[in-house]
Amino acid sequence: MKRLPFILFALILAACGGKKMQTLPELIAHAGGGVDVPYSNSKEALEKSISDGFRYIEFDLLFTADSVLVAAHDWDLFNVQTGYAHKKDTAPTFADFSSRRIMGRYTPLSAADINAVFEKDTTIYLVTDKISSPALLARNFPRIKERMLVEAFTYNDYVALRNEGYHRVFYSCQATDLTESLVKHLLLHNLFKGPKIDWITMYVGELDNAAFRIMDALAAFNIALFTINSYNEIPCDKFSDVNRVKMIYTEEIKP
Repeated sequence: MKRLPFILFALILAACGGKKMQTLPELIAHAGGGVDVPYSNSKEALEKSISDGFRYIEFDLLFTADSVLVAAHDWDLFNVQTGYAHKKDTAPTFADFSSRRIMGRYTPLSAADINAVFEKDTTIYLVTDKISSPALLARNFPRIKERMLVEAFTYNDYVALRNEGYHRVFYSCQATDLTESLVKHLLLHNLFKGPKIDWITMYVGELDNAAFRIMDALAAFNIALFTINSYNEIPCDKFSDVNRVKMIYTEEIKP
């Protein structure tokens, strides 16, 4: 056991090698896409992303007070952006949500609104955040799972979504069972059942985390990284192989 700290230190050093990116990552339009309001998750952002040529468009999904699934990053921000800052993080009813305008000009979207657009336009892929329950996603997006990229927040959700045929499933580095799942299914995969985690999604600010550095040296997962608004912001020196950054969430880079 005395050798363990040395081995871990060596793995961290190995993760710091850094290589130049050979191919540019695919782009995900973050929170509906770039407009002059961050995290708008709005109808106008979606329309602009489609017009700009994005294939992958992400939405944050939350429930209103009366249990309707809608697009919003968080209720605190939505209330601020719609003139109801005094409500703090209180969820509105669906009727209240639908009647508001983000910064007085952008239109909020329900999951049903989003689903209708993606069912009609078969060239675009829906990326989801906040909700990873297979049952909830199937109920709200029943016919587009082959064009959905889902961020899973538990390993059980990850397995179920993979088994049910979603286009791509990201295992979130913010998952509550992150350590257990990564140890089992990245480091010691041959000893455990279940699909190996092949994609993770993570915030760029997490890259200095020692646990990530160790896992990066040991596991060849692909990475979807957020939020990057210039290719120069991709921290090549943080990866043992930066070419595993296959997708980036962005609000400003155009396809």
